[in-house]
Amino acid sequence: MVGPEVLAKASLEYYWKSQLPLEQAEQVRQIWRLDENIYALTSSNRLLAVDAVRGRYKWCYELPGPAQKVFAPCHADDVLLPEAGGIAALLNPPDLARVTPFKGVIINTGSYALLFNRDTGGLMRKLDFDFAVTSPGSSDGLRFYVGSVKGWYHAVRLSEGLNDWTMSTGDMISARPVLFKGRLYVGSQDGNLYAVNPQASANRRLWLERTDGPITADFAVDARGCFVGSHDYRLYAYDLLTGAQLWAFRAQGPLRQPVQLGTRSLFLCADKDRFYAVDVASGRKRWDLPDGRVVVAAAEPHVFVLNAGRQLLMVNESLGQVELSLPMNGLDLFVANADKPVIFAGAADGKLACIRPVSEEKLTEFMLKD
Repeated sequence: MVGPEVLAKASLEYYWKSQLPLEQAEQVRQIWRLDENIYALTSSNRLLAVDAVRGRYKWCYELPGPAQKVFAPCHADDVLLPEAGGIAALLNPPDLARVTPFKGVIINTGSYALLFNRDTGGLMRKLDFDFAVTSPGSSDGLRFYVGSVKGWYHAVRLSEGLNDWTMSTGDMISARPVLFKGRLYVGSQDGNLYAVNPQASANRRLWLERTDGPITADFAVDARGCFVGSHDYRLYAYDLLTGAQLWAFRAQGPLRQPVQLGTRSLFLCADKDRFYAVDVASGRKRWDLPDGRVVVAAAEPHVFVLNAGRQLLMVNESLGQVELSLPMNGLDLFVANADKPVIFAGAADGKLACIRPVSEEKLTEFMLKD
């Protein structure tokens, strides 16, 4: 891995380093961080969990075959789940006051989802779909919300694995449906963004806003708005309550990569164009980079951007000036992160690393809460 002396040039250091227990010839294909955990998916279709604060290996589960696309996981807090699932749970509803809540993680393929206790790795439910799933999902601890190839989005009950409700769009859904403050936001390849009340028994749709191109990439939502990239070259900001367009920023290429939301800036990579930092409040361009790809850490006054050549660029977020460029030799997997002062990276051989500015305080679970 990249040497400590190289990191020191940017006042960075290794906070921890770890080695995943891989089998012979097994390689890590993807890594994600959600709250306090890092998840690694391997070439053998194994999912491994690591404590992101300490780098400690936690558990492993081999996903059932045959091998198929595995989507990025999601977390669900305070999950209340009866011991029995399926029809048994419907015929004999449990007293949820007697059920102990747990912290869950859900990972899905095109045909099923698995719900784990994310502390222990215990498999709590397997949800088999009778529709072809084409997106990662989100969960509120009661339901799993996910999109399908025919443009439908589904609310699947975690307790029984049955469809609670289904709603339609005009085309396939590949972007993750996003839950925020009790509302569900769904982007579709029909170019529309939908806001839904998932708890309502009828008239769930709250509003619909149109873009002029497909929405295929994950979008960002927080209290400031819903920020959505479209193939029409534009990044849109919408009011959460009304759907009113707050602003639109036009790039010079289609937006097929996930939008990253930081404290002051939105970051986006436009195909065959460049990497942009856009002001969250106004939608105005702050700066751009010709070869930037993804933000992997934010530590005032800098953001750390990985470029196409796997160089780590230390960029002054206010001015857009690249103050330093570091080769990240030996690291080829990075967690996208635009709002926390920590870099999580790994390699195909199972090496994982947490890299932090030397001036930052001790890392805690609270600091990593998404």
